[in-house]
Amino acid sequence: MKTEDFLRVISEFDFICDDIFEIKDHINLTKSEDSKMSQAVESIEKAKKILVKLFPCIKSLGTDVREDLETELTDFD
Repeated sequence: MKTEDFLRVISEFDFICDDIFEIKDHINLTKSEDSKMSQAVESIEKAKKILVKLFPCIKSLGTDVREDLETELTDFD
């Protein structure tokens, strides 16, 4: 696998959150529905943080890929 593959996964999290916010802006939600949407975004952000920390540590990746990921993902921490 290439560094770009992992970075694409991380960037998809941002697109998903943006899409959720766009949906929230275009429809009327009850308090409960809005709360659940917010919880979903929080869960997505937690998953992203986990993967940002995990990807550079995957031992089966080549050293060059791990080093690239560590460099590229430092801004996401």
